[in-house]
Amino acid sequence: MGSMTFLLPDPLPSVATATLPEACIASTVGYFDQTPVPTEVEIGSGRLTLRRAQNESGYLVVPWPVEPFGTLVVSSSTLREREEPYRLLVELARGKLNQVRSHAAEWQGMGLRCGPDFNRSLADATRLFGRAALAANQVEADSLATGVLEQTHGLADRLTRDFVDQTLADRHAGEGRLDTRLMARYQHALDGDSATEYARSFNAANVCFRWGDVEPHEAQYDWTQADAAVSAAMAAGLPITIGPVIDLAPGMLPAWAAGWEADLPALAAFMCDYLETAVSRYKNDVRRWIVCAGFNHADTLGLVDDDRLRLAFRLFEAAAQVDPSLELILSVAQPWGDYLNSDDQTISPLTFPDDLVRAGVRLAAIELELRVASRPRGSLPRDLLDTARLLDVFGMLGPPLEVVLNFPSSGATDPVSAIHGQNVWRHAWQSGPSPEGQAEWGAAFAALALCWPKVRAVTWDNWSDAEPHLVPNSGLLNAAGRAKPLLARLRALHEEHLRTDR
Repeated sequence: MGSMTFLLPDPLPSVATATLPEACIASTVGYFDQTPVPTEVEIGSGRLTLRRAQNESGYLVVPWPVEPFGTLVVSSSTLREREEPYRLLVELARGKLNQVRSHAAEWQGMGLRCGPDFNRSLADATRLFGRAALAANQVEADSLATGVLEQTHGLADRLTRDFVDQTLADRHAGEGRLDTRLMARYQHALDGDSATEYARSFNAANVCFRWGDVEPHEAQYDWTQADAAVSAAMAAGLPITIGPVIDLAPGMLPAWAAGWEADLPALAAFMCDYLETAVSRYKNDVRRWIVCAGFNHADTLGLVDDDRLRLAFRLFEAAAQVDPSLELILSVAQPWGDYLNSDDQTISPLTFPDDLVRAGVRLAAIELELRVASRPRGSLPRDLLDTARLLDVFGMLGPPLEVVLNFPSSGATDPVSAIHGQNVWRHAWQSGPSPEGQAEWGAAFAALALCWPKVRAVTWDNWSDAEPHLVPNSGLLNAAGRAKPLLARLRALHEEHLRTDR
């Protein structure tokens, strides 16, 4: 068993006490070079010790508080195993500085204009890191490294925002307004003020109905709400995406399906029957379908990851048999692979769609779930630069990308989403989630996704907190139907960048 030990700062930030158990070592093997591996965490005597089965170099990955950004996942550079402990903050600062320097060089080589003040600030951070690395005592090293960590995260944010702004400008110069779809996911038909607000803000619709609502009893379907939602979207002239049709999150499947737990043949038969029925009902009006979601992550049906891969293959095969010309999309949960820190998971989020493609599945697109600061389905918080790298890595698979975004606006109890067992990861904020924080995060990450040439659709995961939804308090409208600040920010992106004649 391999191990690495890190000296913790003293005093330890209060939030770090709660987030250090999330630390892990990421693998350096393969082209997705920061995939977590199962890691045993020990905290005590001012040290963080990480153990894993492999005896090889790797990256430290840990959520850490960074002013003024809150708690973000921070990675070290590649570290070798050794008996002497590393200084935690020095290695985190080294990792982030290396990332910023590498991306700045790459993007500037492609024509990105950062300005001399950015380069001066990056040089200052580099010199400050040299002092931290050579400091004679840990107190001085930790103080200097904290400054480097804060500076480099600020530079990473600025670098990525400059990249987004200039990429959008370049794309407009060559393409005019973009064809990218911008939409929000909803279940019930929109009418009145809600429909007006939606049409002003988005150029497409994503209707998502839960299997458990449509087929509450085996072979007894109720399409009333789904029919109304699809009809209303068609009447509004919006291109429609349906799905995810099958989602393995708790509360999404009908209660009667639990009786077939771990029975792959029976579950495959039931799911294929439901999928084929849904696709046959709407295929003449809806050509884009998100077939399944969460299959790479985990489920409540007792299926191991290889079984879920086989089940996904069966579902895509069934949908293609109904109509081979449909656009069929796979949604990938936790695309950074946070779930791989558990021993019962072995298929990475990058490998899952790649295995399906190699098996002959025709994926029209891969949807990446950027559900952030919620657990267990959501990912730990990352910054814009880490997300840009993620889009770049998944883009190597070949199929176009789509992005679904989600970020809570409140930490209050959400009775509507309680059935799904998702919780807000409260350590992401110093003073808790807020509508303003949701708006800032949502606008920044939506703009990043819109600027990416391989991304063809950007979806906000939840239109209204009054409708069924997965993540607590994540809608664009609150439960009373009032718009949150993010809706206006998404509308501004729509008006500035996207075509409306779809």
